[in-house]
Amino acid sequence: MAEASLGDLPVAAAPAYAGPLLAFRDVSVRFGGIAALTDLTFEAEAGDVLGVVGPNGAGKSTMLNAVSGLLGNNATGDIVFAGKSILGRSAVTVARAGIGRSFQDPPLITQETVLQNVLVGQHLRLQYSAADQIWRRRKVARLEGEAVQRAINVLDFMGIADLSGHVVGNLSYGTKKLIDIARAVAASPRLLLLDEPTSGLDAEEQLEVSRILTALHRTSEITVVIVEHHLDVVRTVANKVIGLQAGMVLASGTPKEVLDSEQFQAAIIGDQPDSDNGNGAPSNRAERE
Repeated sequence: MAEASLGDLPVAAAPAYAGPLLAFRDVSVRFGGIAALTDLTFEAEAGDVLGVVGPNGAGKSTMLNAVSGLLGNNATGDIVFAGKSILGRSAVTVARAGIGRSFQDPPLITQETVLQNVLVGQHLRLQYSAADQIWRRRKVARLEGEAVQRAINVLDFMGIADLSGHVVGNLSYGTKKLIDIARAVAASPRLLLLDEPTSGLDAEEQLEVSRILTALHRTSEITVVIVEHHLDVVRTVANKVIGLQAGMVLASGTPKEVLDSEQFQAAIIGDQPDSDNGNGAPSNRAERE
């Protein structure tokens, strides 16, 4: 499965820019008196698959929420995407800029079909107005037809095109995780943020996600930042890794350099994956202390 190419599915338009696609510059996040991130600094180049790993409470999901525009005024420093500051921008503005996101617990519309859920991810791409729906129906029909084809292409790439007409609520948790990733990919992002894409999956499902992400890296121009606690998945899909501890960079380098380091091994022994509560606020003891 998942050996197909995305084919003609484009990523968002990419203005010429010579620097890193994503840069964190001394980013700190506080919730009242609680520090979730402290002076976080790192870069991801265009085309990277950057793995973000660390013990429970390291601030991994908070980091993704900072990029996604979900933290309001709780973050300071700067986050630069394709040469433009996005820190403090709204989630809609960030998405329009070309950043897609999946979540630990997929926020799907369970009573709708797989295809309809993936189409939801494209609503910001559909360049027609209410007036177009009245006076330019052919344009609307053409754009909506293209969106459907794009969604089908992504589902085929993910190996679940045969489920396009199935109601999401009737499907397994592992399949829902794939649908959430497909919805983000269908929006043709330049940067794709994946929050624990293999959490709750069995070994076979983890392997399938690894195959999909490897194929995505090989056949598209999408840059990926993946927060993941299954380190074998990170070794398989990432070309760069940063290790976080207590909201700060503990180590950075190749997967081997980071994951095999004594410093990182000591940090992760006995810990469980991050579990932010979905709005960026820490929900575990390590981030509360």
